[in-house]
Amino acid sequence: MTERLFVTGVIILIFATLLSGCMETEDGPAAPPELSEDEKAEAVRIALENTTVREYLSGEYEIRDVYYDTLTGASGGVERSERLPVVSIDTKDVRLWVFVDLEKEAVVAVTKSYKRTPVIVPPATQPGSTPPVAEAPTVPVPTPTGTHP
Repeated sequence: MTERLFVTGVIILIFATLLSGCMETEDGPAAPPELSEDEKAEAVRIALENTTVREYLSGEYEIRDVYYDTLTGASGGVERSERLPVVSIDTKDVRLWVFVDLEKEAVVAVTKSYKRTPVIVPPATQPGSTPPVAEAPTVPVPTPTGTHP
């Protein structure tokens, strides 16, 4: 009984510690509110005017979403995180996430993920499959001269 009570106490303590880390205090900055439609339109405009982004938009593209996300970077041994609007853009070959600073009207960072077409292996070469039924070719083997009487 004592062991069960101890385990329950430890679980409650862990849960309370985790929960307290998730609660916002008045010391830290408040999370930014949702982006307004005007802010979203401004973020898209800034992203589409950026020369790095334009290099990826030679063909058709689709603006997937505009939302807040955290950009984390490190410089000189100091890590810095910042909540910024992100414009998510899909093209035929790549998906872009463009981090925008609305106050400075500038693109802060562009991250990308190339899309790959999966390679489909033919069934005959997959492990565990039965090879195609065919007759093996006959290859004549030369016999060295002078070895048979």
